[in-house]
Amino acid sequence: MKLTEYAAHDGLGLAELLRKREITPRELGNCILSGIAAVNPRINAVIETYADAIEALGEAPGPAPFYGMPTLTKDFPIEAGRPAEFGSVFTKGFIPEEDDAFWVKLRSGGLANIGRTTTSEFGIAAATESSLYGATRNPWDTSRGVSGSSGGSAAAVAAGIVPFAQGGDGGGSIRTPASFCGVVGLKPSRGRISGAPDSNAPMLGLSISFMLARSIRDTAVLLDQGSGAVAGDAYEIVHPATSYAQAIETPPKALRIALCTTSWSGYPLDAEVKATVLDVGKRLEQMGHKVVEAGPAFDYERYLAAQKVIWAASTAQSLDALAGLLRRPVEESGLQQTTLAVYRHGHTLNAASLIAAIAVYDKITRVVGEFLAVHDVLVTPTCAISPELLGTYNPDRPGRSIDTVFADMAPKETFSALFNGTGSPAISLPLGWTQNGLPIGVQFVAAFGRDDLLLRLGAVLEAEYAWHHRKPSAHITQDCLN
Repeated sequence: MKLTEYAAHDGLGLAELLRKREITPRELGNCILSGIAAVNPRINAVIETYADAIEALGEAPGPAPFYGMPTLTKDFPIEAGRPAEFGSVFTKGFIPEEDDAFWVKLRSGGLANIGRTTTSEFGIAAATESSLYGATRNPWDTSRGVSGSSGGSAAAVAAGIVPFAQGGDGGGSIRTPASFCGVVGLKPSRGRISGAPDSNAPMLGLSISFMLARSIRDTAVLLDQGSGAVAGDAYEIVHPATSYAQAIETPPKALRIALCTTSWSGYPLDAEVKATVLDVGKRLEQMGHKVVEAGPAFDYERYLAAQKVIWAASTAQSLDALAGLLRRPVEESGLQQTTLAVYRHGHTLNAASLIAAIAVYDKITRVVGEFLAVHDVLVTPTCAISPELLGTYNPDRPGRSIDTVFADMAPKETFSALFNGTGSPAISLPLGWTQNGLPIGVQFVAAFGRDDLLLRLGAVLEAEYAWHHRKPSAHITQDCLN
């Protein structure tokens, strides 16, 4: 299969070819390798591929719905026996001993992990620029960044290397790279994806694993395959009445939509970002939805202070645990200044401050829940800015403190991180473009558990905006002669 043919399909399109035995999993693995060779030197999205996994792909299709399709995963623990270095020299050589429950579900549906993608160090900075593997470059303009932390996966999908790739979202780490790279990024409702084996709710419920993709239908089927509790989970979210794959076939009826372009952090919106969101509002009105300008009212400064506590406490605990496993002292580990600042702040906290922070989140979750009981969907920018030049928010520059770390995140996570706290489903869709041809993502948020509504609306907008027709300059079909 030529790369132009390979890149013309989304994941389900390739899966159908596998089902019909018109291609083999091994052929797809070779396409990915060719795509990496063609474009990865320009974007630095893929760290390594696994020769044994590619060799094991074979000639026969695997189980449905993906029939043996190879893909890529983020440089975090996902599959036993595969390196998971968190983008850090501190954890170089770390190999998890257990499979992530989410990956077990995807693997049972015919996906094969054949390599890993770049991430910001420990997923903290909203810039995929690590000391271990360097900076990942944006396929649309290689002088610019991809946000973080799932930046490598977003760039690999945008560049056509794979139709979808695994990531994780603890404050926008799927959605903001999706916005910067012009792909689809869903953060499912809390509990939709199990955190097993290590946690019921990773990072006190803020973090969740999922995938970045180019199409809504891939996103829907991936959520069908990867969602659901496993034995030992403390709670289970209510399942939808029908599969997500079926749900997206029915457009939503007229919705009550709140449109918000007011920056909760006070960080100013780029004019082109604001114009894109306002244009989306007009399109939604033309589709028959009722759109009003509104947003949830909450104390952003109290929320931000609580976020700093939860992130810092979680970072301190996790790095100390890894230091024990690896027998390496944290303070002499070569960690970036951003990571060290968050870690050190975590060690200044006490248990009471953590409980108080969780209480703040609980109150704001109630406020957002009540808002989304009145409005079916909230529409915001995904990020306040379009992709910045590499190095603008260098995570290893000196003078980092917990406050400057979070100030660096404001341009990208002002609108995203709130919904990690509330557990609401949120999705970034590539609905706008700057005059310079850079993607602009728009975020859609629904009430807790209503992932189906976001996907149904996303399917309508995908048909309206046809984002899959656009290709970045660094793309496998433009970087090779196949």
